[in-house]
Amino acid sequence: MMGRTLRLLGRTLEGGVPPSDGTVISYYVTSVARLLRRKWQLPLFLIATVTHAVAHAVVALAAAGIAVLLARGWDASGAHSPGDTCGLRWLHGRGAGSGALGSEAVWLAGVGLVAVFVKGTSGVYATYVRTWIGGELATTLRLGILDTLLDRRPECAPRHADHGEPSVTQTVRAVSALTLSVREVEHGLDRGLLGGARAVAQLVPLAVVLAAISLPMAAAAGGVLGGFSWALGRMRAAYRRATGCAARENEKLLEAADEAVRQADLWVAFGAERMARNRVAILGQALARGSASLHARAAAMSSVNEVLAAAALVLALAAARAGFLGPWTDGGSLIYFAVAFFLAYRPLRELSDARLALVRASDAYSDVRRWTRAPAPSACLQGEEPDSAFAKSWSAGVLEMRSVRTRYGHARPLSLRVEPGTVVAIVGPTGIGKTSLLRALLGLETSAEGDVCFDGTLLNACPAGPGGRPFAWVPQDAPLVADTLEANVRLGAPGAPVGEILSSLGAPHLVDALGITRLASQGNVERAVSGGERQWIALARAVATELPVLLLDEPTNGLDAEAQGLVLAAISRLRGHRTVILVTHRTEPLAIADVVVRLQRDDSVGRAA
Repeated sequence: MMGRTLRLLGRTLEGGVPPSDGTVISYYVTSVARLLRRKWQLPLFLIATVTHAVAHAVVALAAAGIAVLLARGWDASGAHSPGDTCGLRWLHGRGAGSGALGSEAVWLAGVGLVAVFVKGTSGVYATYVRTWIGGELATTLRLGILDTLLDRRPECAPRHADHGEPSVTQTVRAVSALTLSVREVEHGLDRGLLGGARAVAQLVPLAVVLAAISLPMAAAAGGVLGGFSWALGRMRAAYRRATGCAARENEKLLEAADEAVRQADLWVAFGAERMARNRVAILGQALARGSASLHARAAAMSSVNEVLAAAALVLALAAARAGFLGPWTDGGSLIYFAVAFFLAYRPLRELSDARLALVRASDAYSDVRRWTRAPAPSACLQGEEPDSAFAKSWSAGVLEMRSVRTRYGHARPLSLRVEPGTVVAIVGPTGIGKTSLLRALLGLETSAEGDVCFDGTLLNACPAGPGGRPFAWVPQDAPLVADTLEANVRLGAPGAPVGEILSSLGAPHLVDALGITRLASQGNVERAVSGGERQWIALARAVATELPVLLLDEPTNGLDAEAQGLVLAAISRLRGHRTVILVTHRTEPLAIADVVVRLQRDDSVGRAA
C-alpha cells in the first residue's frame, strides 16, 4: 500500500509520467520500504504526516472562525460609534450578544493553539524521519559507489600507459558522484518525494474544507491552478537542462581545483601560479553565473506558484461575485474560503519545490547509476566470491607466465617459470610495460593475451586481492594510508606482529620513531615520512600478508645510496621464504636477483606507450 502511494505521488510530482524501472522514484520507493521495515516506524510516520496535515486544516478553520466572529462582533458592537474605532467592544462583554461571541472566540483561539502545537510536534517527528531516511539512503549510495569503484578498478582507463592509473577526470567524476550527486539524491528524497508527500497531505484536507464551503468556487480555483500547472511543466524542462549544464561545469571546476592542489609545487617551480589561478577563476565564475541562474529559476517557479494561487483565489471570488458560479455565497462563507485557501499557499509552494528537487535528483541519480552498475561476476577459484578477502590460504608454489602480453606497453609476450623462494628482477626501458605486467598479475587490469598459473591453478579469471590471487604488492610510490604505522602494516593482515616484521626487514627503529603518530596519505600529516621509511612500511605491509609472492615496483625509486642498500638487504633476506618479482630501471637491484628478465620490444605491435 505504501509503495503504491509513493508511486502515485511520484507520478504527480513528475508531471504525470509513470516512472519506469531504474528511475529515481522507483529507487526511492524501494529504499523507503527497506528503511521503514520495522513494524512501528511506518505507521508512526504516516500518523505524524496525516496529523500534521489535519492540524494544518484545523488551524485554517480556527483562523477563519475567529475572522467571522470579528466581523459579527464589529456589527454587534456598533464599531461605527465614537470610542470604539476597532469594533472590539464585544470582547470585553459589552454590546448585544457580546458574551457568547467573546467566549466562542476564546474557544476557537484555544483550538487553534492546540492545533498549532499538534502540527508542530507531528511535524518535528515527520521531519526527523524524513531526514534520517535521506541520510541512510545517502550512506547506502556512497558505499555502493565505493564498492563499485573498488570492484571495477581493472576497467578504469589508464592515465599513463605503463601505470594504468585512472585519469584525473574519472577520479573527479567519481568524487563528484560520491559527494555532490549523492547529496542531490538525498535532497530529492527529503525535499522531493517525502516533502511533496507532506505538501499533498496538507492540500487534501484543505481541498475537502474548500469544497465543503463552496464547491463551485473550489472547482473554479482548481481549474485555474491546473491550467497553469501545464505551463509550469514546460519551465521545468528548461530547468532540467540547466541543471545538467551546472553539473558539468561543477565537474570541470573540481577537476581544475584537484589539479591545482596536487600540482602546487609544479606551478610554483615554473612560475605558472597565474595560469592555475586563472583557470580556477574562469571556471568558478562560469559556475557562479550558472548556479545563480539556476537558483533564480527555482525561486521564480516557486514564486509563480504562489502568484497563481493568489490569482486563482481572486478569479474564484470574482466569478462568484459575478454570478457565474450560482447564488452569491454569504460573507461568513467567503471569509472561511479565503482563509483556508490562503493557508494552501505554502503547501502549493512546497509541492513546486518538491518537483524541482526531483528534477535535480533525477539527473544526479543518472550520474550515480553510472558508478553503481554491478560489474559482471568473475569466475573464481573453487567457487569463491570475488570480494572474499583471505578466502583461500596460499602456500608456496611455482608461478608460471605463458605468453603473457600486457594491454599497455610494447613488450613481446613473456613466458617465465619461477620456482618458490626465487628473487626475479624484470628490467626494460621506460614505457615497455613493466608496471603493467605487475598489474596484470595482480588482476588490476586484464592482460591482452596469455595465461598466469600458480601452483597449477589458472588465475586469469580470478579477481584481484588475496582471496583470488597469491600476490602481495608494493607499488612504485609506496603509498601510505592516513593512519598509524600499525594500521599501515596491518592493512592486509589484521593482528600481524608489526615489530617482528619490521625487525626482520632491518627496520625495528620505525616502531619507536613513528609510534602512534598519524602518517601521510597526501597532505595533512602529523609526521613527515622519508622515502626510505615509506619503502620499509610498504614492504612490511606486503610481508605481513604471508602471501607467497611479492610484487615490487621500483622498490628503490627515489632512495639515496644508503637507504637503497638497506632496502635491498631487507629484500634479499626474503630469499627462500618468499618468491620476489621486482621491476626496476636501476642496476643495483640486479645484484640480489637470482634471475634477471629483460623485456624485449615487440616492433610489430603499434601500441602507444
